Amino acid sequence: MRRIIWLLAPVAAVSLAVGVAVAGSQSSETTPVTADFEASLVKQKERTCDSTHTEFRVRFEGSQTSSDPRLTGDLEVKVRSVVNTQNGWGSTFGTVTVREPGGGQPKFHGQVVGVLEPDGGNEGFLAGRTVAKPHVHLLANFNVQQDLETGAITGEFGKDSQSGPSQDPAILTNACRGGHRKHGGHEQHGSRHDDGGRHDRRGDH
Repeated sequence: MRRIIWLLAPVAAVSLAVGVAVAGSQSSETTPVTADFEASLVKQKERTCDSTHTEFRVRFEGSQTSSDPRLTGDLEVKVRSVVNTQNGWGSTFGTVTVREPGGGQPKFHGQVVGVLEPDGGNEGFLAGRTVAKPHVHLLANFNVQQDLETGAITGEFGKDSQSGPSQDPAILTNACRGGHRKHGGHEQHGSRHDDGGRHDRRGDH
């Protein structure tokens, strides 16, 4: 008898869930999504932070094709990257915008954070929200490869296509965070706070 009850319980739970779904608004969703993108380097500024680090503020423009049409369109990426010029490792923070094809209205706004690899690779995380209602949030692991000659990037998210020796890279860094600087013979605090990059994720405006 106890076995019969154990078998019937899941069936009852499924029936109840179906009833709730039919009666509800059906406005919620949680679905997998993938995308491929490519973009050209259109603007770059750089400055030397110290003897071993350089900061880059870069803008890329291109296109993105996704399994979900809400994420398909013209792509603009603005990032602030800090690279160790001795070993090639670095960090990057920035913003991502997807627009209607042809330079139309924004469809998606997001932020990225990633680790730069010496071979031009970049792996990290993208989070954002679609513009049109009902809004949906995107949480995605991404992989990017940059052409070291042209600066152009190609990448994807929602897939498991990473290859090469650096799997899930990680670094420790405190480079280009402001801190103490000498000005006029006096040591002062930098204008940017060491807050994990929150004030520097706007990219190249």
